[in-house]
Amino acid sequence: MNGDPQFRAGRPAGLAERAAPWLLLLLAAALRLPRLDARPLHHDEGTNVIFLLRLMNEGTYQYDPSNYHGPLLYFLSVIPLLLFGTTTVALRAVPALLGTLMAPLPWLLRREIGRAGAFAAGILLAVSPSLVYYSRDNIHEIYLMTLTLSLVVAAVRGATSGRLAPFAIAGAAAGGIVATKETACLTFLALAVGLALSKGGGLARPRRAAIFLFAGTTVLVAVALYSDLFVDLRGLERPLTAIRLWGSRGLHADGHGKPWWYFLAILGRDEPTILAAGTTGALLALWRRDSFGTFLLGWAGTILLAYSAIPYKTPWLVLNCVLPLALLGGAALQAAFAGGVPTEPRRPSVWVRGVALGALASGAVLSAHRAYDLSFVRYDDDGASGLIYVQTKRDVNRLVSRIEEFASRRPEGRGVPMEILSPDYLPLNWYLRDFADVGYFGTVIDSPGAPIVIARSDSAERVAGLLGPGYTRTSYPLRPGVELVLFLREGGAGEKGKGPPSPGRL
Repeated sequence: MNGDPQFRAGRPAGLAERAAPWLLLLLAAALRLPRLDARPLHHDEGTNVIFLLRLMNEGTYQYDPSNYHGPLLYFLSVIPLLLFGTTTVALRAVPALLGTLMAPLPWLLRREIGRAGAFAAGILLAVSPSLVYYSRDNIHEIYLMTLTLSLVVAAVRGATSGRLAPFAIAGAAAGGIVATKETACLTFLALAVGLALSKGGGLARPRRAAIFLFAGTTVLVAVALYSDLFVDLRGLERPLTAIRLWGSRGLHADGHGKPWWYFLAILGRDEPTILAAGTTGALLALWRRDSFGTFLLGWAGTILLAYSAIPYKTPWLVLNCVLPLALLGGAALQAAFAGGVPTEPRRPSVWVRGVALGALASGAVLSAHRAYDLSFVRYDDDGASGLIYVQTKRDVNRLVSRIEEFASRRPEGRGVPMEILSPDYLPLNWYLRDFADVGYFGTVIDSPGAPIVIARSDSAERVAGLLGPGYTRTSYPLRPGVELVLFLREGGAGEKGKGPPSPGRL
């Protein structure tokens, strides 16, 4: 599989080859870019919004190693917000675009896995239900996946061409990985194991200058991002603190403990096409003694074992396994076209190639349907998929609409006082960002009295007693296990709330 004979012959690219990456890009975009504001923000997106709005409005950002992952997401996500305004579409534009760009990237590996394999891998990435679902959330995982694939592609192209520029790109991607998430160490470990098992993946050993350029670019990008563009050099200590904190959290589960087979179950239910194709590609790589396929196998196997062994598990971590499995799946299709082991080259029959193409096509259609269903229809139905995890319910849109309608009838408009007495309120901080007088108390206060009060259902009776008569009361589910109660005082327009100033206005 190493090397496409058409490349070695120097055959110029035909129309199909020029069109292939654009077709992959369009397919991925069709599932990722429309209706980015349809699904309510996830709790974790609401957390990220705190730092994003602060960066946008105050021009300041400081990395917090205790709970919020790396800084790259914030520096990239603030750009469309500044350019196009604080809309949900702008908020999610960067991950959606990054997820879209993943699909054509395997085309740059067609020397290693062949044209058919590269195109098949791109299709698998484009229609992957998990990649589509999380490309439409602004959390860190899609950033990590796009950078990981970019690192592999750039390093392979650098090793193949002998040029230095691809290693600078690979270093920038590696630095971005370090500045995205603390699990970067697991990503680098898996890639290193893959290279060790495959003895370099069948690639030429890079020159010393290329290695130094890669390492230097990696450090430069990581240092620039963690130091707030070299302004706060004390920030360089925080990633080390984060590795220690998140390492302890991962081993102790921290409320997210799952069995070892958790990711295999998600792959089996939501990514059966990629799981089956990737497993086939792994077996064929061993049988064909293919170096690059063995690298992919070592990468995929190591990352799956590492994440399965750690008690702390969330569904978006499965993307780390989906990526190399999709590349292995592409390699499997290429084997259906290329044939037997290198010592016994034999082109498969038309029947074998037809079956392989049919399996890929049917699997891709099923995956695309699943991706559409989870991302556009049942996006908040936690019973539909393991990928849907403590997702904000669509009823939050009704809650926000009710507040907007209420405020529109008052002389203060969006200056109407509001008291949020629930410890669970994210991502309301995003949807209420244009309201000028919102107090986020996080608990029931002694004397609530704003025209708008939001409490959690388990404290609603106490809050109702403190508020007294004159309030309407409506319940809205926030996410599984959490229900909010909205209290509205229809009379007394313009009256300020009696609660003290909020300790944490967003």
